[in-house]
Amino acid sequence: MTTTTTTAATTTTTARRFRAVSRGTTTRARASGAATEKPVPKVIIDNKSDAFATVVEVSFGDYLGELLDTVASLKNLGLDINRGEVAMGDGTKTSKFYVLDHDTGEKVTKSERLEEIRHTILTNMVAFHPEAAEYIQAKAPTRTMDANEGVLGKVKTKVQTGIKCVPERYHSKLTIETTDRPGLLVDVVRTLKDLSLCVVSAEVDTIGDKASDIIYVTHRGGPLSPSMEQLVVNSLSYYLSLTEEESY
Repeated sequence: MTTTTTTAATTTTTARRFRAVSRGTTTRARASGAATEKPVPKVIIDNKSDAFATVVEVSFGDYLGELLDTVASLKNLGLDINRGEVAMGDGTKTSKFYVLDHDTGEKVTKSERLEEIRHTILTNMVAFHPEAAEYIQAKAPTRTMDANEGVLGKVKTKVQTGIKCVPERYHSKLTIETTDRPGLLVDVVRTLKDLSLCVVSAEVDTIGDKASDIIYVTHRGGPLSPSMEQLVVNSLSYYLSLTEEESY
């Protein structure tokens, strides 16, 4: 009787120790995983994958909840949310919103509106998840413009930039990768319009502190000529990298 009781007590103690070790191991593994695979905030605005709506995709590891605040903010911007989808994969929760402009019932295509959506989502993300702040610039850099300075003027921020322009059948596809900042898309589109280009549509991807914008443009109703492509690349490179020289 005593032996049985002692054995049972020993077994219980061992089990408790095992559970404690398991919990400790799991905690360390999670901490180690978090250190090696630190999540970054992502906001992707896509006007190509769906024929009738602008698709807004938001993720930040497994930090984000139901995003009710984001839904409310999008509605306050005058947007209708057609439907929403949530997917989990590799420890990341991804929310997709299919949105339309409330006034027109159509996709959101204006660069100012796309920038407004992106900035609103990132602002909400920082408000509820301060750990995202290290990737997100809270405000645009100041710009000093004088009478001799147009949209290609001074922007006091250091950027790493890659620009590529590829002709397609009816338009040219312009891909820009650079350090993210508020107002970036609006300034880029303004620069393109200053070059007499027509902006057909734009997509905005924000991953951490990097912005990847895809802009479809035409010149005189068709794709850009090689000389115009070079002019566009040179102009945007000048605008986006000028501050690198000024930062020294």
